[in-house]
Amino acid sequence: MDLVYVANSVVPSRAANSMQVMNMCEAFADNGHDVTLLVPDRDAELSDVDDVHDYYDVAPTFEIRKCTRPNLSSAGTFLVNYWIGREAAAMDPDLVFGRSVVACYFASLTGARTVFESHSPMRESRFGWLEEAIFSRLIGHETFEHLVVISDALREYYEAAYPHLAGTVVVARDAADPVDTSVQPVALEPADAALQVGYVGNLYEGRGMELVASLARRLSDVHFHVVGGDPDDVDRWQSTLADVESITFHGFVPPGELDRYRLAFDVQVAPYQHDVATNAGHNTVRWMSPLKIFEYMAAGTAIVASDLPAIREILDDGETALLADADAVDEWMDALVRLRDEPDLRSALGVRARADFLENYTWEQRAKEVLRPETRVVAGGHAHAP
Repeated sequence: MDLVYVANSVVPSRAANSMQVMNMCEAFADNGHDVTLLVPDRDAELSDVDDVHDYYDVAPTFEIRKCTRPNLSSAGTFLVNYWIGREAAAMDPDLVFGRSVVACYFASLTGARTVFESHSPMRESRFGWLEEAIFSRLIGHETFEHLVVISDALREYYEAAYPHLAGTVVVARDAADPVDTSVQPVALEPADAALQVGYVGNLYEGRGMELVASLARRLSDVHFHVVGGDPDDVDRWQSTLADVESITFHGFVPPGELDRYRLAFDVQVAPYQHDVATNAGHNTVRWMSPLKIFEYMAAGTAIVASDLPAIREILDDGETALLADADAVDEWMDALVRLRDEPDLRSALGVRARADFLENYTWEQRAKEVLRPETRVVAGGHAHAP
């Protein structure tokens, strides 16, 4: 079918939401749909990117259109999403799918069948009560198909707040692309480290860099690699850890090059804290479905992650990962020492995580699930059709 994806993401950028949007558009196209992505035309932090599809390592199987954003601060954001919604409907697609509630609302208002995907309650959005009011109207339209969320916790929130949605909310956790294991991993230094441990992602508050720093100070025979982060954050942490030899900061790496790092690590860590900030500053720990986890699983290397409810929806302690208390440095040390000393365990965890990923968490599978209202994901389980 003809599908228009509407989003408020900056494309291209380093933000995880833009990566999710681009991968979903590719996956919809891979599933046979004719896809157009509509996003605001805003000053991109990566103005030197010539080929947007190549930057995100996605095939050029869908069109990207940008709508001019007025230079009116918050009002400009609302207006450009209004225009995106109207333009989407004017294209007369079979379906409008999106992560902008404003764009989805105005597309639905003009008669377009619409699916909205939410990653947090509307009250926690940038415009709070306004977007919550728009969402309430959107879900009452005859052209509104269904709501997609990324976790069981978020489904439970929406079904409690909007009882008439009960039984119709589609849970589709985030995803990743399969990793080509024939890709040549990067050569990590020092090559003689007892264990090469990788962290890939942003360095926002709550992502666990403080924990990684503590571990690097305590485990001198384990080498830590931090891939990603804004330049200011990287500089700050390099300065803080200038006296620590067991950590290397690689800085920002384009998405298409990250698999070479993930495949080089012996262990990958996801040390999320109890307060996890998005780039907009909101705490998303209750609702999150981190892209990082699925990308780690796809690489097939051992994972140590924080023992949080949202993480337990994805990973099984002792089966697909080792989980440790987010606040207990000693638990993290024990987990890494165990994986250092038990290579067979490292291998087994990685193999099982990758198998679980391939069965349940690819973008192509997710793109099918979000368009099928009969698909559900039950707490602690995987997608199934009743």
